Amino acid sequence: MGGVQVERRGAVAQVTIDRPEARNALNLEAMADLDRVLAEAAGWDLHVLFITGGGDRAFVSGGDLKELESVREEPFALDMARRMRATLDRIPALPFPVVAIVNGHAIGGGAEVAIACDYRLAAADVKIGFTQATLGLLPAWGGIERLVQTVGRGRALHLLTTGRTIDAEEALRVGLFEEVVPRAQLEERAAGLAVELAAVPPGALAGIKSAAEAAFPYARPELAERATADFARAWTDSAHWEALERAQARRRG
Repeated sequence: MGGVQVERRGAVAQVTIDRPEARNALNLEAMADLDRVLAEAAGWDLHVLFITGGGDRAFVSGGDLKELESVREEPFALDMARRMRATLDRIPALPFPVVAIVNGHAIGGGAEVAIACDYRLAAADVKIGFTQATLGLLPAWGGIERLVQTVGRGRALHLLTTGRTIDAEEALRVGLFEEVVPRAQLEERAAGLAVELAAVPPGALAGIKSAAEAAFPYARPELAERATADFARAWTDSAHWEALERAQARRRG
């Protein structure tokens, strides 16, 4: 598949976004592959599904702008946002925990992938940031409402409107990460978590997720049209492309 690898071992599966040439950024092919995997996972007999990034530099660094910036039309942006939002909305419906193993920086859309998971285990040296505002955009994959629900309205708006990136310690303190461990212990802790979850009967795992979703919905499809439409308009705005050019110039400099 296009940069999305799947490994299943008994009751544990791991999905790895593995595009080292793009710091694990999601291009259209990888987005489609991730959607197919999550759709298929609904039929797997699992106790936990891990989502992580290949290597140790990035978890997911958002959408692959090198590919996506070639199309600047609003219908393209709207369709891309709708599809990716629907992909991440599959996660709350899965009958087992989906855990982000944040082994590298989670930036922009990568932060949206992380927050869409049921909870997050992170290496101590990673950073996370909803940086879309710095490019004249807004999160369109459900990240705004999930972040508000996770850390509270004021803190979420602070992170979203400034595009600020925070380290793992602060992310743990504000409730964005549930566990943070030294990088050398990350793989071992993920294996330990898999053992813990394997001891819980599947019916209990499914019931817990269902009740949690009923109490505090993690997927809000009724908000999708407004969020994706706002994103698509921002995508075509000259302010976005000017901000992107400035960001690219800084990286080159």
